[in-house]
Amino acid sequence: MRPRQAIPRLASAAFTSFVELPPVHRLLREGVSESFRQYDRELAWPDAEFFIDQAPPRIWGGVGGDSYTGWIYQQGFFAALIKSHVAGRSLSIVDFGCGYGKLAPVSTFFTGPDGRYLGIDIRQDCVDFCSRHYAALPRVAFHRSGDYNGMYSESRSAELAQSTPEREWPVAPGSVDLVLSVSVFTHLQERQALHYIEAIHRILKPGGLAMLTFHVVEEPRKPPRFRSPDKPHLLELFDFRTALPPSGFFFTSSPQTPEDAIAVNDAGLHLLIDGRFELVSLLRGSTTGGEDPFFQDIAILKKPV
Repeated sequence: MRPRQAIPRLASAAFTSFVELPPVHRLLREGVSESFRQYDRELAWPDAEFFIDQAPPRIWGGVGGDSYTGWIYQQGFFAALIKSHVAGRSLSIVDFGCGYGKLAPVSTFFTGPDGRYLGIDIRQDCVDFCSRHYAALPRVAFHRSGDYNGMYSESRSAELAQSTPEREWPVAPGSVDLVLSVSVFTHLQERQALHYIEAIHRILKPGGLAMLTFHVVEEPRKPPRFRSPDKPHLLELFDFRTALPPSGFFFTSSPQTPEDAIAVNDAGLHLLIDGRFELVSLLRGSTTGGEDPFFQDIAILKKPV
């Protein structure tokens, strides 16, 4: 992880990292987190206890940083989304950019009895944490890829910067029913995004689905549709005004470190999917002014049969 002083102001405000906090603050947050977990568990509906027990102590981390409400809301949202679009059981699921494993507990409802969930992340600390924290979950595994990202990579080595997912993902071609990727393409420049979309296409079975989140901007631009007025830094973070090469279809709000937040326009989205996928649905989230009940835009893609 980059030193805190190297993180631009906007990204720092939006993604304050748990692991960068002073030890005393970390202990305080862990204590508050555990107290909330115990109290919440006492009041929860019995079926919710599973999700409360799986919520990790690093829930307020910079990689997928969140709250208990946001964490469990997203688990429920994607569980409903998967159930609505993917038929059958024993699914093979790849979660690209799994972070601290938010969707690992959800996967167990869909992988039994003979499927599997593989969480892939570029950060070794995330993979190590998930491997320990979710060790008791059935049909779950994690893998660190050597892929590179300007915001989240722990190393800036030339080898990682030139690495491609095709040689880094331990997944057989045409073997996966569902690829999930939450808040990953929102940090990818065009060359990387094209690499990853090709890798996702390669590993999916014919008829397989990908559920990928984006910031998809429209013209004229719509402001974010946040219900909370007290987070002005987020209005700046999602003000995508700087076009990125080579196509100019990708945009950032942070020219110094573009990967802090990246959007695509309609042409950029079609650059990624045309000739590879059918667009089943596009849910329009609040960061780009949409009305659907999620934060980012979610593209549901189908690999043609």
